[in-house]
Amino acid sequence: MPEARDPFEERLLSAALAVVEAHGLAGLTLGRVAAALGGSRTTLHRRGITREAVVQRVAALAAAEYQRALWPALTAPGTGAERLERALSATCHVADEHARLLTGLFADDGGLFHDVESAPPEERDQAVATRAVFVEPIARLLRDGLADGSLQVADADETATVLFNQVGWTFLALRQGQRWPAERARQAVVGLAVAGVRSPAPP
Repeated sequence: MPEARDPFEERLLSAALAVVEAHGLAGLTLGRVAAALGGSRTTLHRRGITREAVVQRVAALAAAEYQRALWPALTAPGTGAERLERALSATCHVADEHARLLTGLFADDGGLFHDVESAPPEERDQAVATRAVFVEPIARLLRDGLADGSLQVADADETATVLFNQVGWTFLALRQGQRWPAERARQAVVGLAVAGVRSPAPP
């Protein structure tokens, strides 16, 4: 039986996401979150809630949504190439839903999107966790594509890291900077990414 969610936690996440959408991650303050909740900062302080804790909560929510979005691609029938395209399209969808949060985290993160090998010791645990959530599902699909012959890559793990960053951040740049419609940006970015790793058709 699913664990019941704390109603206050639900309201807190909704309020925090509303603040991020309106003011960006840099504009996320406990005062604004409290105002969105219809209360005061005292209520949050009494519960031991800090700004850092709120940022961690909304980042965890975005990560969970990403995992749910990719699950159909991981479990669906089809070639590795077909499922990879589906997964990268889902990546764009989640990026679009949480654009202001993700761009804020990218600009001021504590290791959330850092590569494991290059992360400093104090950020290594976060980088390892990030890889398991964001990169490993794509690496799995690349390995499936290698096995069925639909994809060709030299290093599935490294390519997965490149694809996650290439697709997610380029999509956001086109949406936020160039003001492209979501579907146009998704097709352009995902199409180019998959073409780069797809096995050539037999003559």
